[in-house]
Amino acid sequence: MIRIRGIVKTANRVKSKLQQGVHPDEVDSLKKFVFDSLQTIDKLCEEAKTSSKRLPVRSRRAYDYLKNIDWQNLPVTNQKQEEEEPATSNSSTLRIKNLIKKQKNLQRRIRELPPNYKVTQLKSIGKALSDYTLQVEGICQQSRVTPAALTAPSRKAYAWMKFLSDENYLDLHLKTVGKIKNLAAQTIKTERLNISEVKVNITNYNGLYKYRKNHQGNIELQLSEGFIQAEDNVLQAIINLILVGKNPQDKQLIRSFGLTEEYRDILLELDLIAEVDAEKDRESYYDLEELFHRLNREYFTGKLAKPRLSWNKILTQRKLGHYEPLRDRVVMSRTLDNPQVPQMVVELVLYHELLHKYHGVKWVNGKRMVHTPEFRRSERKF
Repeated sequence: MIRIRGIVKTANRVKSKLQQGVHPDEVDSLKKFVFDSLQTIDKLCEEAKTSSKRLPVRSRRAYDYLKNIDWQNLPVTNQKQEEEEPATSNSSTLRIKNLIKKQKNLQRRIRELPPNYKVTQLKSIGKALSDYTLQVEGICQQSRVTPAALTAPSRKAYAWMKFLSDENYLDLHLKTVGKIKNLAAQTIKTERLNISEVKVNITNYNGLYKYRKNHQGNIELQLSEGFIQAEDNVLQAIINLILVGKNPQDKQLIRSFGLTEEYRDILLELDLIAEVDAEKDRESYYDLEELFHRLNREYFTGKLAKPRLSWNKILTQRKLGHYEPLRDRVVMSRTLDNPQVPQMVVELVLYHELLHKYHGVKWVNGKRMVHTPEFRRSERKF
């Protein structure tokens, strides 16, 4: 069996759209979204040497739903659905007016930055990000909820702003946007293409990337935030695909990067910022506090300050633990909290995440490095 993240969420999003009715102008973009999603799922199944029939039950039903949409008989409406959310709240969700609009304004400011942007411009955008996240957190506090109670679009916008309020991530984000714009400009010139500009938007998009050509002859490209960790050859492969044409080598390079730890770590950071899956009150088989103190005495001479420790269902069997520097928290996969899992395995995963706290993140030439040689030497002591 293969597990692919996001299939059920994608199907629910499409189902909600169809239930509300689709404006004729939105049919093509919806169709492209569904077909791109199906293609991604099929490719991942192919790479795993299996088929969609081997997906878990809920994922398989969601896949079948997307596969069997009757495009000839869509429910049509004359009103376009607004992306902005009304400022109302109920017991299960909190909606914040204009949050999506603020996110789009920030994305526009980032797109319009010159390649040689000044430090003052970086700090100005950083301050806006911090101010917006503080406003959201203040509203949540007044409502006696956490950002996890936000509706999905607001939660994603908040998580993106909170993530980029870290100056290192913001700088890396801006540099990646600049790189893509430069690579696109060079390719347009070399290939003598009749395209005036590629507008780049990097956000917490569920897929890898998508693009469209607008009425002005520009290409609008949207990428997952995970690509801020990509090397230039991966970014060039994306530019090649959207400007020059499909190439199997380029597609394989992009898909392979989407399976790397560097890519997945960024997505996990975004998911955990405003998590909805935490199970803090459930009784656990393994006591993380007790395991921490044991490891602290043996490997850190008792001097490592204890981070927050929690179990969580967000993590999967492919990712058993994660350290969040922004909240000084180690999150462990609920998969490990099982009497059939040896304690040594749980300790190894916890120790690995504690090393991320101990060694921290190294930024080398604008690149984020966590598994440094020093980190690996410490890891081998276990």
